[in-house]
Amino acid sequence: MPFRRFVLSLSLLCAAAAAAAQAPCPCPAPTPTPTPLWTGNAQLSYAGTSGNTDTSSFGAGFQLFYKPSPWTFSAEFAMLRASTDDIVTAESYAGKLRASRDLTARIDVFAEGIYYRNTFAGVDSRVGGTAGAGYKIIDEKSLLLRVEAGIGYTHEDPVIGDSFDYAAARAGLNFAWKFSKSAQFTEDVSFTDDLDNSDDWLFRSTTALAADLTSIFALKASYIYLYDNVPTPGFKKRDTITSIALVAKF
Repeated sequence: MPFRRFVLSLSLLCAAAAAAAQAPCPCPAPTPTPTPLWTGNAQLSYAGTSGNTDTSSFGAGFQLFYKPSPWTFSAEFAMLRASTDDIVTAESYAGKLRASRDLTARIDVFAEGIYYRNTFAGVDSRVGGTAGAGYKIIDEKSLLLRVEAGIGYTHEDPVIGDSFDYAAARAGLNFAWKFSKSAQFTEDVSFTDDLDNSDDWLFRSTTALAADLTSIFALKASYIYLYDNVPTPGFKKRDTITSIALVAKF
Protein backbone atom coordinates (compact mmCIF):
# COMPACT_ATOMS: atom_id res chain seq x y z
CA MET A 1 0.00 0.00 0.00
CA PRO A 2 2.66 2.59 0.86
CA PHE A 3 4.46 1.73 -2.35
CA ARG A 4 1.24 2.09 -4.39
CA ARG A 5 0.55 5.46 -2.78
CA PHE A 6 4.07 6.56 -3.58
CA VAL A 7 3.70 5.53 -7.23
CA LEU A 8 0.30 7.25 -7.47
CA SER A 9 1.65 10.47 -5.92
CA LEU A 10 4.66 10.41 -8.23
CA SER A 11 2.36 9.90 -11.25
CA LEU A 12 0.18 12.83 -10.22
CA LEU A 13 3.25 15.06 -9.76
CA CYS A 14 4.60 14.11 -13.18
CA ALA A 15 1.22 14.80 -14.81
CA ALA A 16 0.98 18.21 -13.11
CA ALA A 17 4.52 19.06 -14.18
CA ALA A 18 3.79 18.08 -17.77
CA ALA A 19 0.61 20.16 -17.82
CA ALA A 20 2.46 23.15 -16.41
CA ALA A 21 5.17 22.80 -19.03
CA GLN A 22 2.57 22.71 -21.85
CA ALA A 23 0.52 25.68 -20.53
CA PRO A 24 1.35 29.01 -22.17
CA CYS A 25 3.55 31.18 -19.97
CA PRO A 26 2.49 34.75 -19.17
CA CYS A 27 5.26 36.21 -21.34
CA PRO A 28 5.73 40.01 -21.10
CA ALA A 29 4.58 42.13 -24.02
CA PRO A 30 7.37 43.33 -26.32
CA THR A 31 8.73 46.74 -25.38
CA PRO A 32 7.76 49.35 -28.02
CA THR A 33 10.60 51.05 -29.86
CA PRO A 34 11.08 54.50 -28.31
CA THR A 35 10.75 57.54 -30.54
CA PRO A 36 14.25 58.94 -31.21
CA LEU A 37 14.95 62.32 -29.63
CA TRP A 38 16.97 63.57 -32.62
CA THR A 39 15.94 63.24 -36.26
CA GLY A 40 16.69 65.21 -39.40
CA ASN A 41 17.60 65.28 -43.05
CA ALA A 42 19.90 67.05 -45.48
CA GLN A 43 19.22 67.57 -49.17
CA LEU A 44 21.20 68.54 -52.23
CA SER A 45 20.20 69.40 -55.80
CA TYR A 46 22.15 70.45 -58.90
CA ALA A 47 21.38 71.06 -62.56
CA GLY A 48 23.62 72.40 -65.29
CA THR A 49 23.93 72.91 -69.04
CA SER A 50 26.87 73.76 -71.28
CA GLY A 51 27.37 74.64 -74.93
CA ASN A 52 25.67 77.68 -76.38
CA THR A 53 24.75 78.76 -72.84
CA ASP A 54 26.39 77.74 -69.58
CA THR A 55 23.83 77.52 -66.79
CA SER A 56 23.92 75.99 -63.34
CA SER A 57 21.58 75.71 -60.41
CA PHE A 58 22.60 74.56 -56.94
CA GLY A 59 20.37 74.02 -53.93
CA ALA A 60 21.02 72.72 -50.43
CA GLY A 61 19.22 72.55 -47.12
CA PHE A 62 18.70 70.70 -43.88
CA GLN A 63 16.10 70.09 -41.19
CA LEU A 64 16.92 69.11 -37.60
CA PHE A 65 14.35 68.07 -34.97
CA TYR A 66 14.72 67.52 -31.21
CA LYS A 67 11.61 66.03 -29.54
CA PRO A 68 11.68 65.70 -25.76
CA SER A 69 7.91 65.15 -25.45
CA PRO A 70 5.73 67.20 -25.14
CA TRP A 71 8.19 69.69 -26.69
CA THR A 72 9.48 69.83 -30.26
CA PHE A 73 12.40 72.03 -31.31
CA SER A 74 13.42 72.43 -34.94
CA ALA A 75 15.97 74.23 -37.08
CA GLU A 76 15.68 74.60 -40.87
CA PHE A 77 17.81 76.18 -43.56
CA ALA A 78 17.59 76.30 -47.36
CA MET A 79 19.61 78.04 -50.05
CA LEU A 80 19.43 78.33 -53.83
CA ARG A 81 21.91 79.79 -56.30
CA ALA A 82 21.54 79.93 -60.08
CA SER A 83 23.81 81.44 -62.72
CA THR A 84 23.98 81.87 -66.50
CA ASP A 85 27.36 82.37 -68.21
CA ASP A 86 28.95 82.92 -64.77
CA ILE A 87 26.46 85.69 -63.91
CA VAL A 88 24.34 85.00 -60.83
CA THR A 89 20.66 85.20 -61.80
CA ALA A 90 18.97 83.96 -58.62
CA GLU A 91 20.07 83.59 -55.03
CA SER A 92 18.04 83.06 -51.88
CA TYR A 93 18.59 82.02 -48.26
CA ALA A 94 15.95 81.07 -45.72
CA GLY A 95 16.25 79.90 -42.12
CA LYS A 96 13.82 79.13 -39.31
CA LEU A 97 14.04 78.23 -35.62
CA ARG A 98 10.88 76.93 -33.95
CA ALA A 99 9.74 75.61 -30.56
CA SER A 100 6.32 74.05 -29.96
CA ARG A 101 4.60 72.32 -27.05
CA ASP A 102 1.62 69.98 -27.11
CA LEU A 103 -1.13 71.03 -24.70
CA THR A 104 -3.46 68.17 -25.67
CA ALA A 105 -3.40 65.44 -28.30
CA ARG A 106 -4.64 67.97 -30.87
CA ILE A 107 -3.75 71.47 -29.58
CA ASP A 108 -0.25 72.95 -29.46
CA VAL A 109 1.39 76.35 -28.99
CA PHE A 110 4.49 77.55 -30.82
CA ALA A 111 7.02 80.35 -31.22
CA GLU A 112 9.36 80.77 -34.16
CA GLY A 113 11.90 83.11 -35.69
CA ILE A 114 12.68 83.43 -39.42
CA TYR A 115 15.36 84.89 -41.67
CA TYR A 116 14.96 85.41 -45.42
CA ARG A 117 17.15 86.99 -48.10
CA ASN A 118 16.46 87.17 -51.81
CA THR A 119 17.92 90.22 -53.54
CA PHE A 120 16.51 89.08 -56.89
CA ALA A 121 13.02 89.43 -55.38
CA GLY A 122 13.86 92.81 -53.84
CA VAL A 123 14.47 91.57 -50.28
CA ASP A 124 17.92 92.28 -48.84
CA SER A 125 16.87 90.79 -45.49
CA ARG A 126 13.65 89.94 -43.67
CA VAL A 127 13.77 89.01 -39.97
CA GLY A 128 10.69 88.22 -37.92
CA GLY A 129 9.11 86.27 -35.10
CA THR A 130 5.67 84.74 -34.60
CA ALA A 131 3.86 83.11 -31.65
CA GLY A 132 0.54 81.29 -31.85
CA ALA A 133 -1.38 78.03 -31.58
CA GLY A 134 -2.15 75.08 -33.81
CA TYR A 135 -4.91 72.48 -34.05
CA LYS A 136 -4.72 69.01 -35.63
CA ILE A 137 -7.96 68.42 -37.50
CA ILE A 138 -6.79 64.97 -38.61
CA ASP A 139 -3.96 63.16 -36.85
CA GLU A 140 -3.60 59.60 -38.09
CA LYS A 141 -0.66 57.37 -38.88
CA SER A 142 -0.84 58.05 -42.62
CA LEU A 143 -2.74 61.36 -42.72
CA LEU A 144 -2.21 64.73 -41.03
CA LEU A 145 -4.14 67.97 -41.42
CA ARG A 146 -3.15 70.81 -39.11
CA VAL A 147 -4.02 74.53 -39.05
CA GLU A 148 -2.34 77.31 -37.09
CA ALA A 149 -2.62 81.04 -36.45
CA GLY A 150 -0.37 83.56 -34.77
CA ILE A 151 0.74 87.15 -34.31
CA GLY A 152 4.25 88.36 -35.07
CA TYR A 153 6.57 91.24 -35.85
CA THR A 154 8.82 91.70 -38.91
CA HIS A 155 11.75 93.94 -39.82
CA GLU A 156 12.55 94.18 -43.54
CA ASP A 157 15.38 95.78 -45.50
CA PRO A 158 14.51 96.08 -49.21
CA VAL A 159 17.22 96.43 -51.84
CA ILE A 160 15.62 99.77 -52.80
CA GLY A 161 14.32 102.27 -50.27
CA ASP A 162 14.30 102.48 -46.49
CA SER A 163 13.85 99.61 -44.06
CA PHE A 164 10.48 99.22 -42.32
CA ASP A 165 8.82 97.28 -39.50
CA TYR A 166 5.31 95.95 -39.12
CA ALA A 167 3.12 93.79 -36.91
CA ALA A 168 1.65 90.84 -38.80
CA ALA A 169 -1.01 88.17 -38.49
CA ARG A 170 -0.22 84.77 -39.94
CA ALA A 171 -2.29 81.71 -40.77
CA GLY A 172 -0.95 78.37 -41.94
CA LEU A 173 -1.95 74.88 -43.02
CA ASN A 174 0.08 71.66 -42.99
CA PHE A 175 -1.03 68.55 -44.86
CA ALA A 176 0.82 65.22 -45.06
CA TRP A 177 -0.36 62.02 -46.72
CA LYS A 178 1.76 58.88 -46.55
CA PHE A 179 0.02 57.00 -49.34
CA SER A 180 2.44 54.07 -49.35
CA LYS A 181 5.12 52.59 -47.14
CA SER A 182 7.85 54.49 -48.99
CA ALA A 183 6.17 57.60 -50.45
CA GLN A 184 4.64 60.76 -49.00
CA PHE A 185 2.91 63.89 -50.31
CA THR A 186 3.04 67.16 -48.32
CA GLU A 187 1.54 70.61 -48.71
CA ASP A 188 2.48 73.58 -46.50
CA VAL A 189 0.68 76.90 -46.97
CA SER A 190 1.08 80.20 -45.11
CA PHE A 191 -0.54 83.63 -45.40
CA THR A 192 0.97 86.68 -43.69
CA ASP A 193 -0.81 90.04 -43.53
CA ASP A 194 0.64 93.41 -42.53
CA LEU A 195 -1.70 94.72 -39.80
CA ASP A 196 -0.85 98.33 -40.72
CA ASN A 197 -1.58 97.86 -44.42
CA SER A 198 -4.06 95.16 -45.38
CA ASP A 199 -2.92 95.32 -49.04
CA ASP A 200 0.59 94.24 -48.01
CA TRP A 201 0.37 90.47 -47.69
CA LEU A 202 2.53 87.45 -48.48
CA PHE A 203 1.45 83.99 -49.63
CA ARG A 204 3.69 80.93 -49.73
CA SER A 205 2.91 77.39 -50.84
CA THR A 206 5.31 74.43 -50.77
CA THR A 207 4.19 71.23 -52.52
CA ALA A 208 6.44 68.19 -52.25
CA LEU A 209 6.49 64.50 -53.16
CA ALA A 210 9.15 62.25 -51.61
CA ALA A 211 9.91 58.59 -52.30
CA ASP A 212 12.37 56.44 -50.37
CA LEU A 213 15.21 54.88 -52.36
CA THR A 214 16.78 53.13 -49.35
CA SER A 215 16.37 53.34 -45.58
CA ILE A 216 18.62 56.44 -45.66
CA PHE A 217 18.21 58.11 -49.06
CA ALA A 218 15.09 59.50 -50.72
CA LEU A 219 14.25 61.43 -53.87
CA LYS A 220 12.19 64.60 -53.39
CA ALA A 221 10.45 66.77 -55.97
CA SER A 222 9.10 70.13 -54.77
CA TYR A 223 7.39 73.23 -56.10
CA ILE A 224 7.42 76.52 -54.15
CA TYR A 225 5.09 79.38 -55.06
CA LEU A 226 5.69 82.83 -53.54
CA TYR A 227 3.40 85.83 -53.96
CA ASP A 228 4.13 89.30 -52.53
CA ASN A 229 1.13 91.55 -53.12
CA VAL A 230 3.17 94.74 -52.54
CA PRO A 231 6.70 93.94 -53.75
CA THR A 232 9.69 96.26 -53.72
CA PRO A 233 9.25 98.78 -56.57
CA GLY A 234 10.62 97.39 -59.83
CA PHE A 235 10.18 93.73 -58.84
CA LYS A 236 7.50 91.20 -59.77
CA LYS A 237 4.89 89.86 -57.36
CA ARG A 238 5.42 86.17 -58.17
CA ASP A 239 8.34 83.80 -57.72
CA THR A 240 8.44 80.03 -58.20
CA ILE A 241 11.07 77.40 -57.44
CA THR A 242 10.95 73.88 -58.88
CA SER A 243 13.56 71.37 -57.74
CA ILE A 244 14.43 67.69 -57.53
CA ALA A 245 16.76 66.81 -54.66
CA LEU A 246 18.51 63.84 -53.12
CA VAL A 247 17.65 63.65 -49.43
CA ALA A 248 19.69 61.88 -46.74
CA LYS A 249 17.80 61.06 -43.52
CA PHE A 250 19.44 60.70 -40.13
